[in-house]
Parts: sequence; C-alpha cells; structure tokens
Amino acid sequence: MMPFEGDRLTRSMRARNVDVVLATSRHNVRYLTGGYYLSFYARASRFGAGQYLSVVGIPAERPASAFYVGRQDAILNEQDYIEAFGPLWITDRHWIQRGPSMSAAAAEAAAQVLRRQGLAGSTVGIESSFLPADAFDALRRALPEASFADATPILADLRAVKRPDELERLRQVHQMTAEAIRAVLAEGRPEETTRQIAARAQRRIEERGASFLYAFTNVGPGFLRAPSSERWGRGRSMHLDVGAELEEYIADVARMGSIGAPPALAADLFTACLDAQKQVRGAIGAGLPCRDLWRIGTEAVTAGRWGPYGRFLAHGLGMVSHEPPEVTRDSGRSLEASMVVSIETEYLHPDAGHVKLEDTVVVTPTGHEGLGDVARE
Repeated sequence: MMPFEGDRLTRSMRARNVDVVLATSRHNVRYLTGGYYLSFYARASRFGAGQYLSVVGIPAERPASAFYVGRQDAILNEQDYIEAFGPLWITDRHWIQRGPSMSAAAAEAAAQVLRRQGLAGSTVGIESSFLPADAFDALRRALPEASFADATPILADLRAVKRPDELERLRQVHQMTAEAIRAVLAEGRPEETTRQIAARAQRRIEERGASFLYAFTNVGPGFLRAPSSERWGRGRSMHLDVGAELEEYIADVARMGSIGAPPALAADLFTACLDAQKQVRGAIGAGLPCRDLWRIGTEAVTAGRWGPYGRFLAHGLGMVSHEPPEVTRDSGRSLEASMVVSIETEYLHPDAGHVKLEDTVVVTPTGHEGLGDVARE
C-alpha cells in the first residue's frame, strides 16, 4: 500500500497539469517510499566526481505504476538494503552502476521507464532545487518531446497533513530538543562563550538520539545570533534557538534563560512573547484561514508599548522547515487537522537584544497540541 494519500497527490498533480512526478531529494524519496533511503548516502550524497541520485517516479493517472531507480553493482547492491529495510510498496525497480555521473545515469534510467510507460511526451514534474544540472540535461536529451515543471509545490502540499507516525516522530524530536535546551541553559556558566554553549547544545541533542542541525545564540544587548567569543555573564538574557532532526523530521525550538535575574526590560519583553503566544495558540484549530492566523499573530506582537520592536512569524514544519501551510497576509488556504505549525514571537530591542519564544503545535479539529512544551516560561 502507498504510504501516503494517493488521491491527494493525484489532485495536486492534475491542478498543476503535471502528468508524472520524479522525486529526487532525500526527504521526498524517503517520504514517498515510506521511510527508505539508501543508508550509505543518508548523510552525504557526494561520491567520486559527482553524487548519488535515486529517483521515485509516480504517474498521476496510474500511481500503482510507480517506479524506483537506485544503484546496484558489484560493490554496492541496493536491493540488499531494500530487503533489510522491509517491504517496499514500489516493486518496479531499476538499477544504475557506479560511474562518472550517477546522477545523469539515474535520470537516463528514469527517462527510459517513462518512454516505456507512454509518458515520453508528458509534462514531467521535477524537483528543480534538488535535481543536478547533469541529470536535468540527461532528461531533456532522452525526452526531447517532454515538457518540465517544478513539482516542489506538489510534493510539499502532499506532506502538509501529517500521518500518525509522522506526528509521533515530531513529538519525539521536539521533546528531545526542548529538554536539551533546558539542560544547556541550566548548565551554563557566566564565563562560557556562546560558542561553547552552542557546542553543548549539539552534545545534548546527540546524546538524546537526534541529529544536531544548528544553534542560534544571542546575549543581549545586540542582535548577533551566531556562536561567538561573547561571554554569557550574569544578569544577561540568553536566547537559544535550536534545530534538530530525527529520522528526517525537524524540530525548531527557541527558549530564553539568564544566570541570575534577567534585566527588567528583557523580562518585560519575554512576558510580551508569552502573552502573544497565548493569543495565537488560543486561535489555532482546523478551519482557521492562514491569513487570519497571520493577522492574529501580527496584531498580538505589535500591540502595546513594545509593538514597534515586535515581529511575528509562523510556518509549517515537518521534513522541511518552512513547508506548507504558508502563513502570510495573502495565504489562500486554511489550517487542516494534523498540520504542524511553528510559531515565532520575538522582540528586537537595542537595549535588550533578541528576545524570542518559538513553539510548535499540531493542529487538531478543535484546537492544538503543543510539541516540546518544556520549560517554555
């Protein structure tokens, strides 16, 4: 069985007049296969003078005719990796061998399958930002009668509503990340630099079983958010914004801390963040237009005495940061149950620095579920 909603994919492809999608990014290959990606290249695709490229192809009108292109040769037999992973719903598999351009070879193999399926003259959806130039050139040479379109919005829309297993991964990685941030702030010492604190964030993330992505650090006043030689010191507000990944699913959490009492101004600004978050989270639920969420959040952070320093941002989160739903003034969609949204409320004040709170929530039919709501106050 397909591990995703096939009808949703077909509707999205038809709406954009795309006949077949070729997924080539690591995250979308994993999503469409139900979690499989060749582990040898899971952290880095570069190899020799080029890179490894796998392809998942799905026709709009015949999703059951999906096919997979991977690597199989005397040194690396990908079929063995697939069997170790478990049953893979895509049974039509094609193989390339190691060579000077595995990405071009994978594209040529995919083109041959499309021609056999009668799709040589179709509109082919590609991941424009994740398809190497040599692979795209190979597709155009092999399919001169085809036209090409960007399938990124199609695949992003497919991923927007999360399955139960995806929500569980997101719960886990957000809990890990929030607990790691709490530990880092509790262990901090005045003489430590923000570079040392970011390094500890990486250790605390990894010891919990997740992969570290980044740590933005800021000690006010000032707005620098990069790890540096700046010392935390006493009575200075620390902003720690950390990203982590668990089995391709991303957490994005920001918390504040201080050694000793924080400056009164920073404390007031943080209270404003909490108040704004309360207003925004109180409004979230299935059916809320995204443009209304943007308006509610913007009004929440810009009202009151600190409004001129306020900023609001909300974005979808899953296998990609800032994936759908798009929360903007002009967004035309509404929240749906099982969408995941990151909510950022922040104030940038020259005398206090960057004061921020970032929460992530799952949209439910009647409200929301917080992810990683640890030590957020």
